Amino acid sequence: MSNIRVLVADDQILIRDGIRIILDSQPDIEVVAAAESGSDALRLTREHRPDVVLLDIQMPDLSGIEVLKSIKREHPETIVLMLTTFDPDEYIFGAFENGADGYLLKDMSGEKLIGMVREAVSGNILIPAPIAARLIARIPREKRRLCLSDYNLTARETEIAGLIRSGCSNEKISRLLGIGLGTVKNYVSTLYSKLEVKNRQEAVRMISSLEGNVK
Repeated sequence: MSNIRVLVADDQILIRDGIRIILDSQPDIEVVAAAESGSDALRLTREHRPDVVLLDIQMPDLSGIEVLKSIKREHPETIVLMLTTFDPDEYIFGAFENGADGYLLKDMSGEKLIGMVREAVSGNILIPAPIAARLIARIPREKRRLCLSDYNLTARETEIAGLIRSGCSNEKISRLLGIGLGTVKNYVSTLYSKLEVKNRQEAVRMISSLEGNVK
């Protein structure tokens, strides 16, 4: 598998160099370029075609949002993560309305940044929990999914969701419910699809957030 190619765009040299050192320390990540202005970020994106752009939202000459718009228009496959010290609502919503794949705050650890870059390449949208809560608050309540019943689960799927939440393996669920392991796997696969999650960890997190809610 080829390395994750990253472009870092920040007008502060200490931030640029620091991020570069952190990411270049990983065997599967390569910083291919660093930009100190919005126009540089666009030029270097066109030149290097990185997999991921880490983009400061406040850049000289062109704002991060303007750069984001241009990158997504010209290279829609490029992952753009807004990396900033600022989190006012207008920045957050402006970023996501224009196609940002994540919004990360600069106070995170280097280890977490590395993990976030890998997560983004895996197809996950990256939003810190406090920011996610503010985004959800903007969705009209009647359009939100707030409890398990909103996901049209059958009684058996709801039962299995509770067992997954409790940490049961597929084998244990099979024994507890007296059904075949293959049947359990089919139920779990359907459950993942309905909850729009990719793995057991995501499923546990989703079920935990919804299970206590009732309509």
